[in-house]
Amino acid sequence: MIPTSEESPDAGPTQERGERQIPIEISVATDGDERPPVDDETRVDVEVEGRMYPTARLADGRYVAWWFDTDAPALDDPATTEWVAAPTRFLAAGTLHELWQDPAAFDAVTDGGQW
Repeated sequence: MIPTSEESPDAGPTQERGERQIPIEISVATDGDERPPVDDETRVDVEVEGRMYPTARLADGRYVAWWFDTDAPALDDPATTEWVAAPTRFLAAGTLHELWQDPAAFDAVTDGGQW
């Protein structure tokens, strides 16, 4: 979860007033893991600092970004092992880009740490 600066009326003891959590899911699949189903009609490639990331809407309304170019395999292809799901396609693509720019941060997050 990434805090934002919007006010949160239900701020708890570990969440300061003025912060709101945005859910971002970072996934790393291994052989045989199920990939999330996407609506193929919603695929849009998003550019982040000169790199293109395929994005699509998930069945639950979130967006997912995967791979790092427009010749990407489908999300359900076994070659696709890392993806990010977020409330917007731009947040998903931007988060994936940032994590791939910093492999140590990616490893820390996917190993249960915090970014």
